[in-house]
Amino acid sequence: MACLPSDCLSNIFSFLQEDKVALRASILVNRQWCEYAIKHLWKDPFRLALALKENIDYGVRDRAKTGMLIEMLIISLINNENKTKNNIPQTSRKLALIPIPIFNYVAFIRRIDLQDLGLAIIEWCEYIFSKEYSRQTDSIKIRNAIFGTLLQRRVTRYTSTKSYKKDNIFIKEITSRICKLLMIQISRLDSISIESASVSPRVKLSEILEAHFEESSQFSYITNDYMEIVSYPGAENCLSQIVDFSLKDICPKAIQFMRDLSLIAKNLTRIVFDARLRIFSGESTLAMAALHTLIEAQNALREFELYNFCINGPNLINDLKQQKDTLIRLLFKNVNITKLEYISEIESLINLEELEIVGGNLESKDFWPISITKFPKLKFYQIDNINPSSIKMKSNLIDQTICSTLRSFIYIQRKRYCLQSTTTILEAVSQHCMNLRYFECDAEIGSTDQLMSVITSSPFLETIIIRNKRIPLNINELLEHVKLIRLRYLELEGPWKFSSKSLDIFLRRSKPPLYTFVLINSKCFEDEHLEVLLQRLSGTLYKIDLRGMYKRLSLDLRKRTRLVVDDFYYKTMDVV
Repeated sequence: MACLPSDCLSNIFSFLQEDKVALRASILVNRQWCEYAIKHLWKDPFRLALALKENIDYGVRDRAKTGMLIEMLIISLINNENKTKNNIPQTSRKLALIPIPIFNYVAFIRRIDLQDLGLAIIEWCEYIFSKEYSRQTDSIKIRNAIFGTLLQRRVTRYTSTKSYKKDNIFIKEITSRICKLLMIQISRLDSISIESASVSPRVKLSEILEAHFEESSQFSYITNDYMEIVSYPGAENCLSQIVDFSLKDICPKAIQFMRDLSLIAKNLTRIVFDARLRIFSGESTLAMAALHTLIEAQNALREFELYNFCINGPNLINDLKQQKDTLIRLLFKNVNITKLEYISEIESLINLEELEIVGGNLESKDFWPISITKFPKLKFYQIDNINPSSIKMKSNLIDQTICSTLRSFIYIQRKRYCLQSTTTILEAVSQHCMNLRYFECDAEIGSTDQLMSVITSSPFLETIIIRNKRIPLNINELLEHVKLIRLRYLELEGPWKFSSKSLDIFLRRSKPPLYTFVLINSKCFEDEHLEVLLQRLSGTLYKIDLRGMYKRLSLDLRKRTRLVVDDFYYKTMDVV
């Protein structure tokens, strides 16, 4: 295992790149594994260092880890700079106090979140002036040597501590110098983002970090000043090859950053824009203008994601139409649309492979303007929790276009129920989608005929998830007539009615490689049903999940099931 070929190791570590614990453990295997692990750990070092930032348990020990990481980064920056130019004697003497890093860590950096970068520098400042750090004479010497080298002047323990306590100029100089060295020494960044301090409104930063974002905090300026890096020397070379840009913290400086970035980065393949519903109308206009400039500047945009915004005009879709030759994925989440005509032009994006409309309000009850037949390459289509729920798809019997590439269709409507909407959507799916592999419907279904037409039109379905929580429907006829020879995952939620006999007929006819069976809030499932599952799916079934069962299964059968099914979960309905 320790002597695997390099291409094999590369694939392994690509799979582990989000697993910080596994990567750190790999460092101890041998030098080759250590090099691969370090390379992946330092691709996005600030995110990994602050992985627990939205955790109330983030404390002084975590601050020390973040501080040590930034200190190692600075040492690497200084070492690289020393190799490229002759230092003045005073600085050279201080370099002798600074350890030489084992790796050129800066060369591994490929992704930077500017919010995390600023936050990590703040944590480093807190760390190096902490009481624990100040008790160590060697640490103080290294700190002052770092300061002296970065600022090209003599810095003593007294002057650095005094500057730290009295004013912000000293640390501001240090921060600016670190960011400038990063832009010069990082040869190429793949991804840059500006995410808000707390991504989820339900999750707050730990108290130790939240204090930095108060207006009166000592380092609050750092969380905005880092956005100036786009104007630093070397930024054009560093940022010109970025392929991924994400903006989730709208503020005037972030908007200006987006404008400046559009002059440098011309090869973005993915743009994520999250307004977080916090911007005022004036800022909204400026933000959309900057977004327009950024989209327009791209040569081959492939993915666009928009969150928490309001589309009140045709400009955005018109901008995306300019990228129609390359755009393959479009996601709107919690996007309010004042008129459906503003998004009707999405149909002109004929190369789309993934289309997701999740949440948001429609101020219209007209027919849904986006037909699945307009996208010859579409593979994934999702309509999820749109309000009002009374959206209807046009029924066009003349249009016999088959969406041969569509593999996944998801329709979810949990907020309000509307039978007519579900009917028109399922009719459209059964009429045009013959090659589905994944079908999910969480809405009010009025008739099993609608389901029958969808399932029979796609005989190669592998995953079916259907939730119908209010209307009890009898699906015996459906089970007895459909044949799904590739079904691997089946999930049913709601008061479905089916007998053990019809279940047996379905499994005998289909002989599916069913791996997972999930049943929630069933009023009909009994011992006979479970016996059929165990008999017909012996050696295939890995997981049975039975939750909210109205009828209790026998103890002996449950024990037997646990012996032959690796993952068996069973819970009856709570009786009040």
